[in-house]
Amino acid sequence: MKKKILFFAAFVFTISVTTSAQTYTETFDSNSLEWTECGYKNDDGNAVIENGIMKINSYRKAEVTSNGNGFNVSYYNTSFETHCYAPIDIKRPFTISSDVTVKNKEQVGLIFNYRDFGNYYAFAMTDEYVIFYRYADGKLVGKISQGIKWKKKTKQSQTWVLKSNGEILEFMVNDEPIMKIRYMPLEYTGFGYYTIGKCTLQVDQVVFKQGL
Repeated sequence: MKKKILFFAAFVFTISVTTSAQTYTETFDSNSLEWTECGYKNDDGNAVIENGIMKINSYRKAEVTSNGNGFNVSYYNTSFETHCYAPIDIKRPFTISSDVTVKNKEQVGLIFNYRDFGNYYAFAMTDEYVIFYRYADGKLVGKISQGIKWKKKTKQSQTWVLKSNGEILEFMVNDEPIMKIRYMPLEYTGFGYYTIGKCTLQVDQVVFKQGL
């Protein structure tokens, strides 16, 4: 009887460890996943962990203005990104859930299947649409767009969810299905966020789950 009890206890312990290993929660209390950061001031933006929050800023929106001397000054969209390497097997089913706050939204989004900033996938959002981008060797090689209407707010708290069942990628915002995509194989575990134009994205928590 004692042997059976010990075996059962060991079995329960094994199941518990295995189950907990399937989920990793990033609270940004420390940089355990080694997110890329840039805290110094520059003209484009920055990405830095402060007080348990990852903050990504880009500073300029594209526009043309007069400098008062008869000359026009052109400003281009600035962009900034941060990424880590997801602690999951992206070739198996997974779910990544992010609690975010968007301020002054121009274009914000998720980057994933990230090898470097010339090779990655992204879901980008504005107040009017969501676009899936596919970049290879620094070139945009494919995209899919979906019109959508958000509540017009300069500050929004949202939950973003990226899912893959091994065949279909699905992107959701606040439990609403936004876009599903097929035929997009995943190779790299690089995952992160970015901003384009004058806007700020704050990430409070990220949950990486192996499975759906």
